[in-house]
Amino acid sequence: VLDAVDGPPLVLVLDGVTDPHNLGACLRVADGAGAHAVVAPKDRAVGLNATVAKVASGAAETVPYLMVTNLARTLNELKERDIWVVGTSDKAERSIYDVDLK
Repeated sequence: VLDAVDGPPLVLVLDGVTDPHNLGACLRVADGAGAHAVVAPKDRAVGLNATVAKVASGAAETVPYLMVTNLARTLNELKERDIWVVGTSDKAERSIYDVDLK
């Protein structure tokens, strides 16, 4: 998926998203932000289903959702491709909007 991207790719990596409503919302936001893919682990994550598709409002069809066996290895592979990996949480002291990602 990322090989076809012209320029630096934007990938949303999720961990522990088990609620289909939350995944649908994440896909919708990723689509709005121009993400090229959303990645999640096969374990401890919800897959695509009718609820996800409904909440995603079309984004489930436009943003590739990739479920991987080993999330840590996938993050390392992204770094090896010179893709910046930035982590955040609801307890972060700084907003993602305060960080220059370019």
